[in-house]
Amino acid sequence: MYREKLDLKTALEWESEGKITIIDRSKTKTGSGILNQSWKDNFQALQTKATHISPELLLNYFSARYVIEIPEKDPSSEGKFSWTYVYAIENKNLVLRIKNDTEYVYVMVNPGYPDLVKIGVTTQDVLSRAKGINTAGTVFEWVPKFALPVLPKTAFKIEQQVHQFFSIVRVSSDRGGEREFFKLDPLTAFDKIREVGALFSVGSPVYY
Repeated sequence: MYREKLDLKTALEWESEGKITIIDRSKTKTGSGILNQSWKDNFQALQTKATHISPELLLNYFSARYVIEIPEKDPSSEGKFSWTYVYAIENKNLVLRIKNDTEYVYVMVNPGYPDLVKIGVTTQDVLSRAKGINTAGTVFEWVPKFALPVLPKTAFKIEQQVHQFFSIVRVSSDRGGEREFFKLDPLTAFDKIREVGALFSVGSPVYY
């Protein structure tokens, strides 16, 4: 993702005006006094708000638009500087992302149908989706096994490609209607989801 360079003075002004949130994802401490501990705290807070996103993808997920170069004196060489990089996210984008528009392509299993898996999608939490499927009249409940978090408006496309790939083992209804059930090993199903969804993934796979 391309990021615009933002000078430190402007960044501090925008931060004080509430326009941006500055994050520092480095683990090292510096002695210049320029870096703010709260910037590291901001990064930790974002990780807490988006636990399904790996730290390496967090900047892209929250659309960090700016990179800020901060000069650091090199203690081993008088008069020389090294550069530290922190990042800034526009707060309007931050609010939108915290609402969490991530979609999921999931695999569910059912002890009542040990040879079948259900491959589906949801825009909500997968566990909540399972509760919606398992009505009061259900004898054997569907249980989430895996899920891949993906970008908004991509889950259905991934699901359709996976369904097509496994069409030969698809279990249709007695009236001929196509459904989300397949005679597959769960891991085989999920490996294919990860393969098809690799370009759209926004975090590490979720295991239940």
